[in-house]
Amino acid sequence: MYNLRVRQAEKFSRSEGELVEKIRGGDQFAFKELFKRRYAGLCRFAYRFIPSTDEVEDIVEAVFEKLWLNRERLDSSKSIEAYLFKAVKNQVYDRLKGRTKDFVPLGEDRVDDDSASDPVNELINRDLAIALRDAIESLPRKCKLVFTLSRQEHLTYSEIAEILGISVKTVENQMARAFRLLRKQLKDFIG
Repeated sequence: MYNLRVRQAEKFSRSEGELVEKIRGGDQFAFKELFKRRYAGLCRFAYRFIPSTDEVEDIVEAVFEKLWLNRERLDSSKSIEAYLFKAVKNQVYDRLKGRTKDFVPLGEDRVDDDSASDPVNELINRDLAIALRDAIESLPRKCKLVFTLSRQEHLTYSEIAEILGISVKTVENQMARAFRLLRKQLKDFIG
């Protein structure tokens, strides 16, 4: 697992809205403070999808570089945290395009002791894991992301909503849609 040494939470004197205003004005110290606050969390988030420390750090650093270059467009009334997570999420998706075979699907990394000794069950489980992976991969982009964050990363609906900058109701709708599409595609396995 990716481990970043995260210092104990420091008490910052400025709100993130104030930081954004200072960054818009070109304040490099405010930018460094925002970087210190958000870098580790963004790396952990990206690492859930790309298990390469170097790639993750490149992605997060590129997001911060783009933020600095486009600082005049920042809106201090909007959540900078949501903006950063969304930017990292988009960068991760760009990197993962064409690399879906490296994605570890649900269940494929787990071995059931009973099925390991039974070749028929082993084949059924492997077929199910492949079908599940393919079904998840075929979900619409937003639906797939919400499903993955919920079921594989064990985030709550409210955490997902905050990260993606959407409402909890939208997360619920996307999850319902994901289950409906997965049930349809996996009907041969689930009866």
